[in-house]
Amino acid sequence: MLKINLSDNNIKIPPDRIGIDMGQSLTKFAYSHGNELKLTSFHSQTSFPSIKEFLNSKKDQFRTFNFTGGKSFELHKEYSTNYKANLINEFEANVRGIEFLHNLEKKKELSRSLIVTIGTGTSIVLKDDKFEHLGGSALGGGFFMGIIKAIFNMNNFHEAINIAKKGNRYNVDLKVSDIYDPNDTRVDLLFREFTAASLGKIDVNFNNKSLKKEDFINSIICLIGENLGTIAISMADNNNVTDIVFSGGFLRENKILKKILSLLCKVNKKKAIFLKNSEFSAAIGVLVM
Repeated sequence: MLKINLSDNNIKIPPDRIGIDMGQSLTKFAYSHGNELKLTSFHSQTSFPSIKEFLNSKKDQFRTFNFTGGKSFELHKEYSTNYKANLINEFEANVRGIEFLHNLEKKKELSRSLIVTIGTGTSIVLKDDKFEHLGGSALGGGFFMGIIKAIFNMNNFHEAINIAKKGNRYNVDLKVSDIYDPNDTRVDLLFREFTAASLGKIDVNFNNKSLKKEDFINSIICLIGENLGTIAISMADNNNVTDIVFSGGFLRENKILKKILSLLCKVNKKKAIFLKNSEFSAAIGVLVM
């Protein structure tokens, strides 16, 4: 469980309310106790009994149960019978939570921004005076976990991230510089560093026995990051936005992904913003709404 001290920020959250975000992969909870904001999570599919047990243990403490997320409908319906339970749009909840976290961390309001939430999949929302869901991508943590399960029979996200940190993507990825002759002046130095083809070195001449797990997983993270970053920057350009907030569970402890997104934003003159505990943004959003 994570605890955030709110006493120095003069923030008051009703103590009889809990925010619940039930996603495909994780269920997140946010609630206050004294001067602390408490955040905790469970796996949505494998820990459902624990989710019910946790909520049942809080029935005497909370009067209002605010739900969001795609997997929350049935539990909301169950709690609506005996309690005040609200079912809230997850895009709105996420924006409100990001605004809260930005105020808490940066000590100022979030400006007009693009909010890119990378969870099981990815959603992209324009935050202005109102908010607008612009679209998204099927790339995200769900794709990542599916790939490493299919290839390496791995189920542990944090183990996979730690393995990837030891890898070198360019043992399996093809760079532009791998294609063009060093003396070919048609391609400048910056463009030579771009990825020409993810896993492009795994071709007919590649010896599969030399494939290292850490290189492959590192490449998959970078593939996801480069594609999501490119989509986000294009949408930011189309909407005249400079600030891009990247959030969601796939960013947690994922320095490789953050580095890719930061570099893409820097090259394209955008500001990449990463907030602490952003995977809890929707749960926090429904808590403070």
